[in-house]
Amino acid sequence: MNALTQYFARRRKSLYVAVGLVMAVLIGTGGALAGAALSSASSGSTGSSATAATLNAAVSSTSPATTPAGKARKAAALVRLRRLGGMYGQVALHGKDGSTRTLAFERGTVTSAGGDLVVKAANGTTWTWTYVSDTAVRKAGQKASRSDLASGQHVLVAGQVTSGKRDARVIIVAKPKAAGSGRTPSTAPSSSAGTSSS
Repeated sequence: MNALTQYFARRRKSLYVAVGLVMAVLIGTGGALAGAALSSASSGSTGSSATAATLNAAVSSTSPATTPAGKARKAAALVRLRRLGGMYGQVALHGKDGSTRTLAFERGTVTSAGGDLVVKAANGTTWTWTYVSDTAVRKAGQKASRSDLASGQHVLVAGQVTSGKRDARVIIVAKPKAAGSGRTPSTAPSSSAGTSSS
């Protein structure tokens, strides 16, 4: 009887050790998976933050720059805006004072440049943009005017969404493509996310 009790005690101890090892492996694997999920979520929010920062800098750079440093910041903001991926999107910014503002962008072809600017993205999405007093138009790297805009031009537009209307603060006209270049507009997915700015 005593030998039988000792045998079961040893078996129970081995079972506890095995169960403990299995639990440790499961917990470790779960932690690694959770860490990977958090890492990918974090990198996604970084992308949204970068989009928000790019749009904010471009939209804020429409006022005339008077100093060399101001001109350099304005030029850098426009370069970052040109590099912004995607066809269109919106980003909500939360200010320090508790206010919220929404910025939007669209890359596509002008279908109308009359009373409002109508732009059609590569996937057919069409947004109407309203000209505002400080709308800045850039063409071939130089300042241009609204009269330089025409149907068929490929543009990148950015601005603030105010009372449901998209204000065209920055309009960049792309260089015309050479015949037979075979290049097609970017079809990267649109960006739409909320983020917080400080």
